[in-house]
Amino acid sequence: MKNFTCYITAVIIVIITCGNSYADDVSKRYYNLREKEVYKFSSDLFEAGEYYRAITEAKRYISIFPHGQNIEDMYKLIGDSYLMSKEWSEAINAYDGFIIKFSFSPYINQVLFNKAICLVKKKNYEKAEHIFQQIVDSSDPQKKSKSILWKILLLIHENKFEEIEKLLDIEFIRQKIEKEIGIIENTIYLKKNINYKSPKLAGVMSAILPGSGQFYNERYKDGVCSFVLNALFILGAYKAFDNDNCAVGVILTIFEVGWYTGNIYSAVNGAHKYNRKIDEDIFKRSLQNFDLIENEIRKTPNMSIMFRFYF
Repeated sequence: MKNFTCYITAVIIVIITCGNSYADDVSKRYYNLREKEVYKFSSDLFEAGEYYRAITEAKRYISIFPHGQNIEDMYKLIGDSYLMSKEWSEAINAYDGFIIKFSFSPYINQVLFNKAICLVKKKNYEKAEHIFQQIVDSSDPQKKSKSILWKILLLIHENKFEEIEKLLDIEFIRQKIEKEIGIIENTIYLKKNINYKSPKLAGVMSAILPGSGQFYNERYKDGVCSFVLNALFILGAYKAFDNDNCAVGVILTIFEVGWYTGNIYSAVNGAHKYNRKIDEDIFKRSLQNFDLIENEIRKTPNMSIMFRFYF
């Protein structure tokens, strides 16, 4: 009887142990299946261009599976989705979170590169240059050549020619961008020989003769309008004072001071706009020449997701 009781007890223990093991196995399989399902759904939404829904699903994945095998990719997907949605600040914040959490990830150079693109869009060129240099200095070969070209392009845009010369003196750099050296040198020559408009000169010219600063900036319609308006108000004020109509003369003079000041401001601002347009035109042309218009943001088994750089 005693032996029979021991036998029954042993059988029960085995059944319970096997049952727990089987339950754990089922639970683990369900967990893995669910993890893959949420991950695939997030990725599919991104590929379909539904970026905000992809962000929501990626955040859900992170909440449910904080140690999931695709956790790094989900953090990156959030940044990529904001980037593709042109939400530059949110993308930068998402990428910063990734960099802090996964500093040794195989995705790190791609994430840094994407963050730098966002900074360029926000016109924060100095920080973008620093990140592109960080990629160049890293041991990971991913995105090195593109980062070198982006840094050089930004330096050209900011007229930092001495820094470019120092960069091109480095043998490693020249080897990486050997095919583009000629294009870079031609772009630098073009940028160095641009005849920019002087905002100071434009302002002085319009102060001496209203409208002349606008003509200097090649804004001929603005120049004619400025000259005619100022001439009319000056003539009107003169006639009013000449006819002892002081009240009207004072009112016209006050208006003329406004038009005269605005004419000078318009000339100065016009010169800055003229110069900015030249720089932007060269920047756009260089993007095409350096083959930087399209940048790969994300690669999936089905396709390569490209971000097209527009102004």
